[in-house]
Order: sequence, then structure tokens, then C-alpha cells
Amino acid sequence: MTDTLSHGVSPKPDNSDNQTPEARSEQKIRGRAIVTYGRSLMSLVIARSLSERGVEVIGCDDVDLTVLSFSKHTKDSFTHPHFEREPEAALNAFEEAIRKYAPEDDRPYVLIPGFRDAKLFSRNRDRFEPLIKIAAPPAECIDLIHPKDNFAEFAIDNALQAPETRILTPDDFRNLSIEEMGLPRIVKPVDGVGGRGVSLLKDESDVTHYRDELKGKQNLLLQEAIDGKDYCVAIAARRGDLIAISAYKNIKQFPVESGAGAIRETVSAEPFEETARKLVAASGWHGVAEVDFRWDENSDQPAKLIEINPRFWAGLFHSTDSGIDYPWLAFAIAAGLPLKDEQLEDDHVGFRSRTPAAWILSVAQEIAGSDEHMESASSAWKSLKADASKGDVLQALRHFPEALSQSALSAGTIKKLRTELKRHEELPSEFTADHDPATGLGILFALSSLVRHGELPPELKFDADEPEEPKVHEDNDDVRPVIGITRPDKGDFFAFQAMKLAVWIAGGRPVAITSSAPRDPHSIDGLLFGGGSDVYPDRYQGKPKEHVRYDLARDEMEASWAQAAFEHGIPMLGVCRGMQMMNVYAGGTLHPDLSAYDEEYPTDFLQRVFYRKPVEVRTSSKLYQMVERDELCVNSIHTQAIDDLGKGFHATALEPNGLIQGIEHSDHEFAVGIQFHPEFLLYRRFARDIFRAFVNAAGAFAEKRNSEVATT
Repeated sequence: MTDTLSHGVSPKPDNSDNQTPEARSEQKIRGRAIVTYGRSLMSLVIARSLSERGVEVIGCDDVDLTVLSFSKHTKDSFTHPHFEREPEAALNAFEEAIRKYAPEDDRPYVLIPGFRDAKLFSRNRDRFEPLIKIAAPPAECIDLIHPKDNFAEFAIDNALQAPETRILTPDDFRNLSIEEMGLPRIVKPVDGVGGRGVSLLKDESDVTHYRDELKGKQNLLLQEAIDGKDYCVAIAARRGDLIAISAYKNIKQFPVESGAGAIRETVSAEPFEETARKLVAASGWHGVAEVDFRWDENSDQPAKLIEINPRFWAGLFHSTDSGIDYPWLAFAIAAGLPLKDEQLEDDHVGFRSRTPAAWILSVAQEIAGSDEHMESASSAWKSLKADASKGDVLQALRHFPEALSQSALSAGTIKKLRTELKRHEELPSEFTADHDPATGLGILFALSSLVRHGELPPELKFDADEPEEPKVHEDNDDVRPVIGITRPDKGDFFAFQAMKLAVWIAGGRPVAITSSAPRDPHSIDGLLFGGGSDVYPDRYQGKPKEHVRYDLARDEMEASWAQAAFEHGIPMLGVCRGMQMMNVYAGGTLHPDLSAYDEEYPTDFLQRVFYRKPVEVRTSSKLYQMVERDELCVNSIHTQAIDDLGKGFHATALEPNGLIQGIEHSDHEFAVGIQFHPEFLLYRRFARDIFRAFVNAAGAFAEKRNSEVATT
């Protein structure tokens, strides 16, 4: 392999792995990319790879609250119509977005399909190029090998090493006799992903179970069961020439019998290279792909080619961190950039990684199958196993903690569970690759899918790839109260995203209010003063601190909004700085620091985020009505506190040392301030209740205002 990368990659910019986002932003911007399917960890890997190489990333999806929308590696994100339900509307939306985000110079500009949409964009390449390059193989290449039934025929025509395969309709499969099947056999949907719907049929009971669970109308492949193990081979090619290849196998998977990788290990790609070269040459492949092989390393038989996926793959993190930067190769190939085809030392064989949820569930399923107490005593474990066999990740995860609590586990089983989980917990994963903590909130794309489409996303259902006859649910933003959230013109990205999430979950439609983007008070139904920098001390006869940056423009903007809210009766919620601003507007004052209180508050930001302290809520307050608790355990991110209360405000929550943690106005229907940050406590019900009460108040205000307008 004189010109093929194997377990290595052309060098990244110097020290990029150790650079902060701020430092990377100062380096030369090498290009811009729009990355689709922002909900997935694959897209997170793509964004991280490109961002570290100086490429600006724009994320997108047909739902909001995705991994990419929270990631520090994305410059912006947008939503678009559903690819399969509204393909033309989706393409129109992309035309608009591509023009909007187009660089003003001649930097490379590439659209990178993150998943199944690769085929759609490939077919519509002429619609977007040359304004943007499409990082997907040509449509004629994809049609040769996708879906899987096309690939079965392609393998035969080109004499590729592949198992005997039959293509069946669902009815054919249901009517086929056991004798005609010739068990054991592998059955899979022709367009399935991530191991969902793939089963090994060993006997009649397996066939009956699969038939009972079979949904949808897409065809099935019934394949010869090849001895050995599954191997995932990642490739990159340029016009039929293989330029990079690597391979890994699953050490654990979920479901255990046949499913997605839970723990992966890099192996030598040599046993698969010859067949991969023939495949690439025969198809004229141009781009990246993942090729599945089945091989018994202890036999003299060659590895058998199972299928090729013309897109990025679930194990992209492993393939990339094992040595070859496939997202960058995809970008470079599409943009026509030169590549340094270096033969690097094969030193990443043995590299392991884990997929967090699948790893935990694979361990649980294995132990559940070996412990008699779990088998007989716990309905939750039975439910977990049933969901595991269907690949229903969301349901299986829901049953896992319940199963642990229900089962009468033996001491040996508990020890085994702990040992197994401990043994692999240090392995890297998408979430541990770099400091990008907000991406964990991306699981809430499931909630966004329920809101926008009225159903769970396909990744969390058995019929994951069955787009026919979808349930249509139109999310009408007009019925959601519009919540204006104040924020600085620059910065506070994470806090603002968390606040948007909290408002959305509560039923509101969040919009940003900044000093450079004013709004009409009649355009919002509720006003949320967000957190941020200190209020300028001159506003309350205080003394400005040295070396502290104040946002005077924001102070002016929020003061004018506070005036409008009091005049028009707009519901207000102030969080941290927001509460302090409301108090100062009403003539109150602030302590410039927390030295007046007998408490050792943390000074480091992350320590403040995770620090917890008790707060007493007065039972006569609106806050108590919202949370129905007289004591809360809250975070402590603030560095200032209210001193004298402003006119009309009274304290509703206090720390034991007297520090004011909540205020409300006596003459306003809803003017509530809280010193803590509930947007960072959404896993606690009281935090969600605060936002829900606020959004409900905004909804009631909107209805009242609309009815008054209608009668005039």
C-alpha cells in the first residue's frame, strides 16, 4: 500500500488538540461546512474534526435541541423540513441556508450529509454546486450498492467475496417455510442502520419471534450465516482509487446477539484491503464509506463482504480517533484539496472506545441472561431484554434502573456488574473526547421530535428506517407564548442555549433580545432577564471595580425593557443578574461581592455551577405557589447579591445567612426574580415548575391582550 493511509492521517494544525476554542478562532479559517443530522454523535465527531482544522461548522436537523446545536464546535445551527416527508421543501430550505451562510471569499464551502440524506443530496448535486460542494459519493455509485438488495446484485456481478443472499418481501418472509430458509440465516431490512432489525435465525422460535415483531413494507435480506466475527472497515477513495482504510471489530454490542457496537477495537485492515480495492475500483467510489465484513481469523477462508454504507457510520468516532480523520478526508475530497498520502506506522491497532448507552445495556443484557434472580424475579429485566432484542434504546434505558432496584441480585452478580462497568469506564467516547459538556443536552432532540412531528425520532424505534405513511403533526408556534430572553450581543452561548431549552420545554417560544436587536414590546408575551456580567455600579450608587468589564449597552436595553414591562403588565422573570437588574431598576442596591455573608462560596466557575446550598422559600410567596416547597437546594453561580430592595419588591427566598435568593413585586401580576440558575437544574422538578409557571403567566397575558384587541 504505497499510497494508502492505514491507521494514520496527514498532520493536523500544530497543537490543535490542545487549543481552546478562542485560540482556534484566531487561526486562519480554512473553510466552512454545513453538517446535517445534528442530533447524532456522528455529526458531533464531524464538527469536532473540522473545527479543530479551522473549518467553521454550521449544524442543522429537522428538529431542534440537537447535539450540534449545543456544541462549542458549531458557529450556528438551523432547522429544516423533514427530508423524507417534505423532500422538496427541505431542499428549498437548504438552498436558502446555503446562500445565507456562503463565505464572502473563496474558502472551500462544503455540505456534509451526516446520515441517510447523503443519497438525496447526491441526486440533487447540480442544484447546489458550484456554490457549495457536496461531500457524498456520486448518485450513480450509490445506486450500485444501496440499498442492500442492490449491493447483493452488485457483489455477484463483480465477483466479490460475499455470502449467498436472497431478497424477500415481508410477505415472502412470512410465507417461507423453515426448510426453505435453510437455517441458520441472517435476516435484515434492506435499508436498516445501526444493527436495528438484524437477527440471527437459529431455529423456528427465532423465526416466529422476528415475524411477530416485523413491521413496515421494506424488503428483507436473508443471508447465509458466515462463521466468524463482524468487522467494520472504513474507507476513503478518490475516483475509484482507495486512499485510506482502517478496520475495527465490536468487543461488545447491543443487543448482544447482533446489534450496534458497544465497545470497539481497532484491528489490522490488511485482510480486507484487496476486496475493498476491488469494490472501490468497480464502483468508481469517490468519498468515504463504511464496509461490513464477516471473517473467521482462524480459518483460511477470505473475509466475506456483507454490505457497504455510502455515508458516515455509527463508529465514526472510533475510526477517527484510531488514527484516520475521515471527516476531514470527506471535506478535502469534496473540496478538491490536496492530500498528503503518507504511509504511517500501524500503531493504533488495539485502540478501544465505547458507546456509553450501548455499553451499559450490553453488560446488563449479558448479566441478565446469566442470573436466575433477574430471569425469574424482575419484570423490568424481562422488559429490558425484550426491548434489547428489538433495539429499542429509549425503552431499554428506561427499564435499566428499575431492573437494578427490583431484582433480588446475588452478591456475586452485583460484584460482576460493578466489575464489568468499572473495567471499561475509562475508555474514550464521543462525550469524553474533549471538553464539550453541553452536547449531553442533545438527547433532548427526542423531545423536540415529539413537539415538531408528534412521534419519537426513528433512532429510538424498531421501525427506524420505515418512512412510509408517517404520522403528521404540525407544531404551531403561534400558540406558544413568545418569551423574550435578554442576553449580551456576544458570549454567554451555553447559558442562552440552556435558557432557550428551559423555555421550550415549558411550552414557550424563546427569542433573543439584545442591545443591537431591539424588539417591540407588543411582540413578546413574557420577558426573561437572563444572567451574565455585573450590573454597572453607577446605577445603584456603587463603585465600579477595577479590571471588570461591564456591558453598559445591555444595562440600558434591559432598563428600557423593565420600564415597558411594568407599563404594559408583561410577565417578568429575572435570573441571577436578571433579578439584580429588576431590583436596581426599582431603586434597589447591590452588594458588590459576597464578603458580607458568613459563607465560603466557591470562586471557580465550574465549582459554582455544581455547588449546592439550601434556600428557604416563604410560603406566602408566588415562588412557593410555583414550586410547592418551602426549601430548595440550588446552585451558586452569582458573585453579587441584593442589598436594599427596590420599591415594590419584597424577599421571597433567603439563604440561612440572610442572602436574598428570591424577590417579587407586590403590584405586578408576575414580576419574579431568583438569584440561582434554574436553567442548569432542569433535571429537578422545581426548576421546570418555575419556567412552566412563568410561561403559563405569559400565555394568560397573551390571551388577555388578544381579547382586548379583538373587542376594540
